[in-house]
Amino acid sequence: MSSISSLSNWQPAARVPSGRNVNPIVAQLDAAASLPPSTVVKLSPEAIAAASAPLSISERYKDAGAAMLKQLGAGSAIPADHAKLPESVDNKFTLNITTRSGTKVELTLANVDDEMIYQVSSSADLNDDERKALSNLAAGFQSAIDGMAGADPQVRLSGLTQFDSKFVQSIDFHSEVALSGSQPASQTLDFHIDGTQRKVSIGGPDGQAEVNVDTNSLQNVGTRQQQTKAINNYLAQFDQAASRGHGDMKLMTMFKDAFSDMNRTATTEDRPSSYTAPSSWQLNADDHAALTGLSDFSASVSQTPKYPNPLKPQQKDSFSYDVSQLTSVDGPSQDDRTVGQTQQSHLSAQYHTALGKTSAPSFDGTLQTQNYEYHKIEDNAGSNVSLNYRHGKLVKATLEQMASQSEQVQTFILGKLKSDRTIPSQQSLVHDLLPSLTSYEHRRGDDTLNNNVFLLGSPGALVARKQQLEGQ
Repeated sequence: MSSISSLSNWQPAARVPSGRNVNPIVAQLDAAASLPPSTVVKLSPEAIAAASAPLSISERYKDAGAAMLKQLGAGSAIPADHAKLPESVDNKFTLNITTRSGTKVELTLANVDDEMIYQVSSSADLNDDERKALSNLAAGFQSAIDGMAGADPQVRLSGLTQFDSKFVQSIDFHSEVALSGSQPASQTLDFHIDGTQRKVSIGGPDGQAEVNVDTNSLQNVGTRQQQTKAINNYLAQFDQAASRGHGDMKLMTMFKDAFSDMNRTATTEDRPSSYTAPSSWQLNADDHAALTGLSDFSASVSQTPKYPNPLKPQQKDSFSYDVSQLTSVDGPSQDDRTVGQTQQSHLSAQYHTALGKTSAPSFDGTLQTQNYEYHKIEDNAGSNVSLNYRHGKLVKATLEQMASQSEQVQTFILGKLKSDRTIPSQQSLVHDLLPSLTSYEHRRGDDTLNNNVFLLGSPGALVARKQQLEGQ
């Protein structure tokens, strides 16, 4: 679109009919849309059929959110109040922004059948800086809408995490999208961010997921490069858990995307020099090398249980996974302090497989389909780093990690339990970090210590790390 007209024609809860190819809201906001056509084009029967086909959700909301926010930056008038939305809408996207001055701005996009509804209101007039700050969120708002409006909903929130904190205090984004299928269902997403926290909640027929990140102490986080490394390690752990517990891939993908977007909190590219004197209660290079670099967080994903075997309805297919990190800095002074970081994860899952296969069996209620294995998974992993300073000198640094896995496998033949076995596995390590933190390589900044502090969920992977550390 080449230009956008003023919002003088905006009305609370305005409704416009939806058409093909051009988003009706964008068209109404675009001054060029009112210009007469310069050319008459004859459409083929196929083109006419395509033009009359129902709009997909992604087509319906294309560019609409960005256009609304850009209009705010253009200085358009905003109604102080808005009319009540219909009680039932097919899809809904809402963005609530609180400015640093306390002004509350709300934007809503929705549709009822073929009618689009758009709404904007503000509790007070916005100044030029606030309008610019909101206008700069246009691409992030549209990206969040486009992600949820696709055929397979996706979490795309990174653009909304990059706001100008001098003028924006908090942002809330809510999405509710109708899913196609024989049974009515919707996928929801709620996102909140302010100066101290980030939170995402996801809900739908496949299950729920949540990510909470504490951004109250950003001076303690690592660099962007370190955070990328930590996030990639966690994503690998999530993939491993999903594979072992037969997790739903669509739900896990949304969970992984939310985890990635929320945990990119770093503001610098380079970590401080080992010889740079830290400010009061700020972590130094030794501390950062022994920690993940991420802000503290908690995250969980849980699938909706299914009961596929009609002859044994007590046996469910389920998947639940949670992971968290907690960092502490204590002591009477910067020179006499302790730094600790704990990571943990837990996986609990149950699922059916056909005999000798990894695929699910086909149950039809007859004994002939009652030949299968029933798996119960219980896994735990933990990591703890502890650093102790006395009179400004690092005197003790330890890494303790553990990973345990347990898989119970029950074999059924013609519905009768024929075997019941449990496969346990556990490993742990305790490693002195002090030699690595005082090494020449560490002082030069080219050591690999940080690669070995990330959480591992597999005992086998922990064995490999243990061998690597002992070989150093």
